[in-house]
Amino acid sequence: MDEDGRWQLLKRCLTDSTMALDTRAAGALILLFGLHASHVRHLTATQLVHRDGNSYLTVDRHPILLPPRLARLLHQLAEAPHTRAALTCTNRGEPWLFPGLVPGRPASQTGLSSKLLSHGIDTRPARNAALVALAGDLPAPVLASILGLHPNTAVCWAGFAKTSWADYLAARAHDMQRHSGKDVQDGVPRLPSSRNRQDNCH
Repeated sequence: MDEDGRWQLLKRCLTDSTMALDTRAAGALILLFGLHASHVRHLTATQLVHRDGNSYLTVDRHPILLPPRLARLLHQLAEAPHTRAALTCTNRGEPWLFPGLVPGRPASQTGLSSKLLSHGIDTRPARNAALVALAGDLPAPVLASILGLHPNTAVCWAGFAKTSWADYLAARAHDMQRHSGKDVQDGVPRLPSSRNRQDNCH
C-alpha cells in the first residue's frame, strides 16, 4: 500500500459515517499506528484516557496522544451500550473496546479483518505501510517502546524506511525546549506524522 492510498483510507475511516463504528475505529488504529489486528481487538476502554482536554491511548507502556477525530471515535465506541454489559468485559471487569460474539471475549481476529477487508482495508499491507511511515519519523527504540514492538523488529522497519532520524531528533529537541520539559514530565510521546498530514486526523 502506498502512502497516498493509506491516507485516503485513513480519511475515510475518520469521516465516513456509513461504516460501522468499530470498523472505522479499528481501521484508523491500524492505518495510523500500525497496530496488528490481534492487538487492536484486545484493547479495553481502560486504556483510553481523557485529561487536560486531550485523549490518550496506552498501547504498551506509554500513552499516545490521539488526533481529535480518532479520539472521538474511540470514546463513542467506549461509551456504546454494549461495552457496559458484564458479558462484554474481560475477567478483570474491564470492558472490551471491540467485544466479540462470545461472552467475555473480544472480537475474533478473523472477523475483524474480514469486516475491514469488506471496506477495502487489507490489514497486513495497511499495517506495513503505517509502520514504514512511522519508522521514517521515529528512532527504533522510541517506536518499539510506544507500540510494544520487539526492538529488533523496530530496527528492521527502520531499515525499510532507510532513515537517520536526524529530523526527529532535531524536532524533539525543539519541542522539549518549547514545552520546558512538559512532555517528559507527562510521559506522553508525540508521534509526528509523515509528510505533515496531521490535518487529516483533526
